Amino acid sequence: MEDIDIANRLFLSKKFTDALELYEKILKSDSKNLIALNNKGYTLTKLKRFEEALTCYNSSLEIQSNDKTVQVNKISLFRKTGRIDEALDLCNELLVTCPDELTILYHKLRLLKKLNRVEESNEICNKILEKYPSNLEIRNELIN
Repeated sequence: MEDIDIANRLFLSKKFTDALELYEKILKSDSKNLIALNNKGYTLTKLKRFEEALTCYNSSLEIQSNDKTVQVNKISLFRKTGRIDEALDLCNELLVTCPDELTILYHKLRLLKKLNRVEESNEICNKILEKYPSNLEIRNELIN
């Protein structure tokens, strides 16, 4: 089994410190390994080491600027750390080229709700429900 697979299993087993050590080992031999870099960032987020996680995400995006998984992880990090405006800006930037990207739309509606921008949040809920009418989680996000 490859180190990346072992590290991912450690992560899934919530052995974040062990997973982090293995991601770092992988990155020492291949500093541009995007999977290890992104997963290291995600692991650091779980360990609440947010600035280090952001550094990983930014390094990943320097290598591959259009990686949606990394961009979404960065939005999530911004949201978790109260950097709402930065998260919303990144959502808006990504939605220009991917206007129907469900994960990004969902993050945006959550951010708008946090800002009490109910009408805009509901517009996004309705947009998602047009494509996924049986999505109960989104239905529950609608604010009357």
